Amino acid sequence: MNQVNWNLKEVFYFPESFGVPTSAQRIEVKPQVEFQQVNGVSSLYGIYHIAANVTFTPGESEHHGTSEWISIEDLDVSGENGYFEYAVPLFVELPPTYVHGNKIPEIELSDVQANVTDEKALKVEWQVTCSYEKPLVRESSSIVSNSSTAVELPTSEEKTATKEDADLPFFLRGLKDAYSVYEVRS
Repeated sequence: MNQVNWNLKEVFYFPESFGVPTSAQRIEVKPQVEFQQVNGVSSLYGIYHIAANVTFTPGESEHHGTSEWISIEDLDVSGENGYFEYAVPLFVELPPTYVHGNKIPEIELSDVQANVTDEKALKVEWQVTCSYEKPLVRESSSIVSNSSTAVELPTSEEKTATKEDADLPFFLRGLKDAYSVYEVRS
């Protein structure tokens, strides 16, 4: 079996009317995944379902959120506690050489953590492991992509890494320093 790991995080902020979040009493992240093969491409798709109970205290905090933050406007509130659910898209494309065998690829989550940031937002992080059978024929490398993440799968035919590449995370090794400039006309 091949395994690929990556980390995901989502940052949630809440309207001032709810108060300031102080902790997440209970946090659950569950993958809801289906396997598909379309036109020779095998993939897993679905969602990461997030459910959280958050404790609030009265007060206000300035939000200088970024586009990476998610605003939760709808909370089931009871006293100082609030409950919300959120779905994060999940998509993992398996290597082009993958051939579906006896076992369907699986997504497992671990190390689910939630904490309140200095900006009074709730940060939820988790680790994802994708397990699948080894492809019958291997290419020099394959890509697994996930909503906001691309992970390169190492292979036995991996090129010899240079000293500069050895200092980089595995998913950045071997990238070329080049870019294209496109002119946008209105």
